[in-house]
Amino acid sequence: MIIGVGSTNPVKIKAAQQACEQVFSEFSVQGIEVESGVSSQPRSDEETRLGSINRAKHLLENPEIELAIGIEGGVQESSDGLLNSVWVCVMDQSKTPFCSNGVRFLLPAKVAAAIREGQEMGPALDLITTQQDTKKKMGMVGLVTQGTVDRAEAYTSVIKIALGLWKGRDWEQEYVVS
Repeated sequence: MIIGVGSTNPVKIKAAQQACEQVFSEFSVQGIEVESGVSSQPRSDEETRLGSINRAKHLLENPEIELAIGIEGGVQESSDGLLNSVWVCVMDQSKTPFCSNGVRFLLPAKVAAAIREGQEMGPALDLITTQQDTKKKMGMVGLVTQGTVDRAEAYTSVIKIALGLWKGRDWEQEYVVS
């Protein structure tokens, strides 16, 4: 099975690879840059979810891709402050989206302020930490957990849930009483 990931970010590809290893025996993962159709810094769950769906749909325009994984990171306002949020959409040629959400935690005040001022999380994080390409490494979650959880590890579980929803899509048929 050829599985496409709607990004060339090595962290997202690694996370998809790790999740797929736990679900499939034979597969290959290909990172392909596709448009999300949403802003570069999605600011709501609705927009972030739509970005993941759009990435999966665009991947399926490539006839070689049998299963598409769209991953979109964003933020969501809450009564406690600005939350990190990740949406994943798994889709096959039927175009039915199987979505999951996770990696939710309160963003540090400096990062939240930078995002509210219009910056994207990755570049804001690079400025604050004086590091480069943080989003292609441990990411925000890696920084706030001091390496306890890195971005690939966090994304893997959300991807695995979406893959499981796709794999179990017909589960109700097992429980239909005639």
